[in-house]
Amino acid sequence: MEPAERFIVALDFDDRDSALRLVDKLGDLVTRYKVGYRLLTTAGFEILSELVQRGKWIFCDMKLHDIPATVAGAVRNLAAYRVGSISLHASGGSAMLKAAVQAVQNLAHRPQLWCVTVLTSLDDAAVQNELLVPYSAEDFAVHLARIARFCGCDGVVASGNEIERIKESCGEDFIVVVPGVRPSWAERHDQKRVITPAEAMKRGADFLVIGRAVTEADDPVSAFMRIVEEAS
Repeated sequence: MEPAERFIVALDFDDRDSALRLVDKLGDLVTRYKVGYRLLTTAGFEILSELVQRGKWIFCDMKLHDIPATVAGAVRNLAAYRVGSISLHASGGSAMLKAAVQAVQNLAHRPQLWCVTVLTSLDDAAVQNELLVPYSAEDFAVHLARIARFCGCDGVVASGNEIERIKESCGEDFIVVVPGVRPSWAERHDQKRVITPAEAMKRGADFLVIGRAVTEADDPVSAFMRIVEEAS
C-alpha cells in the first residue's frame, strides 16, 4: 500500500457542498475519507453514496453505542451504502460487538468494523476522575482492544500511544487506526493524545486520520502532499 493510501481525510464539514469541493480539489491524491455525525446531520446519508460513486473508500465514523439489536440493525443498514468501514464503541460490550459482527458477516459487501477505544480528547485525568476507570487511558484502550479482537472485529481506533501494545496483544493483522494525527507544523486543537504521522507510521499504525491540517489549509493539496512526504 502506498503511503498516501494509509491516510483518511476527515470530512468534518457542516454542509455537503464544502465537503465535495474538498474531495474534488484533492482528486486522485486521496482515496479514503472519514464521514461522521457533523456532515451526516446536514448532508444526510446520501453523501455516502455520492462519495462511493466518486470511487472513494469511506470510513463511516458513527461510533455506534446502543443495545445489541439496535447496533446490529444500524451496521446492516450502513453496509448497504457500500462503505469501507464503520466505527462502534468498544465500551458497548461484547454482546453488542458480537451482534454487529454477526450482522455483517454474510453480506455481499462486508464493511470492516473498527472499535473506538478511548477518545483522543480524553487524558488519564478524564478517564480516571470522570469515567471512574482505575487505569491509565493507555491501559484502558489496550483492554478494550482485546475485547474487540475477541469479538471478531477487524480493528480499533486508538491513540498513537497504544499502537505497539495493541499490536502485541491483538496481533499484527489487527488494524489500528490513529486519529488525532498532527504533522509537526500543525496545531493540536482539542486533541490531547496526539502524534505526528511519521511517528505513527514508525510505531505500526495501519491508517491515520488527518483533519484540520488539510481541510483548513489554504492549499489542501500541498498540505496533504507535505504530510505524506513527512510520514514517508
